[in-house]
Amino acid sequence: MWAVCRCVQVRRKTGDDWRDGVVDELKLFQQLRHLCVTSCYTPMKSLNFLLPLSHHLTQLSICNVQLTCPASHLVVAISQLTRLTSLLLHHDGSLRVPTLSSVLIHLTELKHLSWTMITYRTLSHDFFFSPAGDGGLQLSDLQLLNYDAMVTQEVLQPLSCLHSLSIFHLYSVPGPICHMQTWLTALPHLYSLNVHGGHPLAAYADLLPSSLISLTLCVDLQPEDLQVVSLRVPHLEHLHLEPWSSSSSLVRLLPQLFPHLRTLRIRHNHVSDEDFLQLQLLQRLDTLEVLDSYYTPDQSDPSWVVYEPSPRLLRLTSDLHRQTNHRVRVLTNSHRDPLTCHCV
Repeated sequence: MWAVCRCVQVRRKTGDDWRDGVVDELKLFQQLRHLCVTSCYTPMKSLNFLLPLSHHLTQLSICNVQLTCPASHLVVAISQLTRLTSLLLHHDGSLRVPTLSSVLIHLTELKHLSWTMITYRTLSHDFFFSPAGDGGLQLSDLQLLNYDAMVTQEVLQPLSCLHSLSIFHLYSVPGPICHMQTWLTALPHLYSLNVHGGHPLAAYADLLPSSLISLTLCVDLQPEDLQVVSLRVPHLEHLHLEPWSSSSSLVRLLPQLFPHLRTLRIRHNHVSDEDFLQLQLLQRLDTLEVLDSYYTPDQSDPSWVVYEPSPRLLRLTSDLHRQTNHRVRVLTNSHRDPLTCHCV
């Protein structure tokens, strides 16, 4: 049975020891393709257990793990996994790898990379550079967590194949320089963009690539910013709108600004019934995900929260189903892959 297992998640609890040989038994999974190591509170001093997996592992996720091994050891261990197409490494800032190129040079098949950036303040000229090839990478999806680093367009040149960019900013209060302007100027052909935090949307809305079909905005924005977005991205199909301020004045604008939407993710608690039901005007919409499907039954006791759809949301969902002839599927409970990292 073990020989045909392709996906494993490893969780460790306080008191367990990585040296007890348990993780070494991973070598018994001869066809293991996807490994997720998470929620491990005992320090991880070595990644040698990865070496027997080097010939077949294609996806590796390490998150919420206390890494105490030297950065050089980690680079060597991951560099052996030459068949990786997806790498996710999230940490608390204790790991200092000077450049990603020291890892990427060996991972020639890598398509998806998710990396914690808390230790970087400036990205060096060779941060993404791959000296083994022509300087270009095959990365199509890049996620950067806790990002607040100076960057130039020259640094980003190796990312010419990038289709999807997700940036989770380190600070909710932005600094004097808007790094998103540099990223968007250097990457004019993105299909998907996810921005969390950082500068207000107004600082870079007029630089959004017209090629975008998917956009996530968890930022400070105003109604007039969405109008700029609609002009820059006329063919947007997927929108996740979660502004820092209330979205009550924004939802009513969506049918007019983004008529091609197929999927939409919003919060509803401060949206009027009328504005919510106006979403029926989105003729191509097939999936609506409500992100705040909880309510407080007793307004005098805000600590009492029920984490399920409110009677109001159930009524609105029923009305929207009826008005769209059940064309729109409304999701009120997010269903996550158990191996999906909760940082993103």
